[in-house]
Amino acid sequence: MELARGAEDQIAELASATSPGTGEPPLTRWREADRIDAETSTTLLRRCTALATRARVDLLTPGRRSAAEELSALLGQMESWDAARLDPPDATMTVLAAAALQDLAERLPSEEPHELSPRITAVLDMLRQVMAVPTVDVLT
Repeated sequence: MELARGAEDQIAELASATSPGTGEPPLTRWREADRIDAETSTTLLRRCTALATRARVDLLTPGRRSAAEELSALLGQMESWDAARLDPPDATMTVLAAAALQDLAERLPSEEPHELSPRITAVLDMLRQVMAVPTVDVLT
């Protein structure tokens, strides 16, 4: 449990940091990477799930927006992922992240477009592609 929290703290720190000289978040380097390893993507999917759940609560509390802002930044990075370049992340975490994002999308105010809507849609599309790839079934 402590190890997982430590990894999440490192990812959060990495996501909020900027590269010296460029001012861009280090996570943008994944755009050029050949592959995104399963450990990294699974950790970010776990973070996405937690932030989507917190953002849903924030929607019910006037004045609270921190989780939605963090989620928007994370989704901005995840939008650049190509499902074909991902080493398969943990299947459970992939489904949980997709479910949390879908739940949040359904609860966003429908009378006016929310800033998260296009990012959620893009990441959900990518996650659907990841979930569509058959994985090895050890039970058969």
